[in-house]
Amino acid sequence: MGCRMLRDELSQTPVEEGTVRAWWLGGTGFIFKTHAGTQIYIDPYLSNSAAGIFGLSRGFAAPIALEDVRPDLLIATHFHEDHLDPEGIPAIARTSDAVFMCPPTALSRALGWGVPRDRIFALEQGQTREFRDVKIQATYARHNAGVAGWEVPDAIGIIFDFGGVRVYHSGDTEYDLKLRTLCNEQLDAAMLVINGTGGNMDANEAALLAWRLGVKIAMPMHHILWENPAPHPEATLDPALFKQMYERLGGTGEVRILDVGASIVLAP
Repeated sequence: MGCRMLRDELSQTPVEEGTVRAWWLGGTGFIFKTHAGTQIYIDPYLSNSAAGIFGLSRGFAAPIALEDVRPDLLIATHFHEDHLDPEGIPAIARTSDAVFMCPPTALSRALGWGVPRDRIFALEQGQTREFRDVKIQATYARHNAGVAGWEVPDAIGIIFDFGGVRVYHSGDTEYDLKLRTLCNEQLDAAMLVINGTGGNMDANEAALLAWRLGVKIAMPMHHILWENPAPHPEATLDPALFKQMYERLGGTGEVRILDVGASIVLAP
C-alpha cells in the first residue's frame, strides 16, 4: 500500500460502533482507529534512522509518510530506535498535536529531541491511563537485548480497552511466566513478537502465549522490518511457524498474518 493510500484510508474509513480497526506498519508498529475517530499509534518506525546508526536499512518503504502522520496519541513501548524513532518522533511532535506516552527511559530521550514537556507522559508497568475513549494499561515485559547500553528494564506491553474490545500488544518481550497473569484479562486479540532475537519471544513461545491467552484473534509481528536481518540461529521470521505451532497446541482462535499497511477490524 502506498503512503497516500494509507493516509486517505485512515481519514476516510469509518469504524463501526463496538469495534476498532488496526493497521500494521511493520515491526511492532500499529495504528488504531476507534468509532469516535481517535487515532492511536504504537511503536511507529517510519524513518530509516537505524541505517545510519546500526547499518540496518528498512526492508520496505514506510506505509505512511511522516508528514502525513496525525496521531491523537503516540505510545512507544521502550526506547529502542525501531520503537522510539529518533527521526520520526520529533517530526511528529512538530507537525501534529499528538500526546505521547512511554516509559521513563524513552521519555527522557523524547524530551531531548524537542517533544514538549506538557505533551508527554510517563507510562510504567502496572499503570493505567485513559485517553479520550480508550483505556490504556501498561503490562509486564522482559526485554533483555543483551547489548551494553541498550538494556531496557522499563519496557512495557499494552492492553488497550476500546470500549469493550480488549487488545494486547506485547511490545518487545521474551517469554516469561509472569506473562501468564494476562490470562485473567479477558482479551479479544493479541499482537505478539515472534522474531526470537534481541530479547524477544520466538514464534513457538509466542504461539504458546497466544494459546494460553485464549484470544479470538492472534497476530504475529516483528518478523518484517529490515532489508537484511542479521543471521541468527534463534531467528523465527516466518509467521507460518507461529500459525503451525498455535494450531498444534489446539488453539481455537484465528491467526491473522497481515501485510504491511493492511488492516483488520477487531470486535469483542
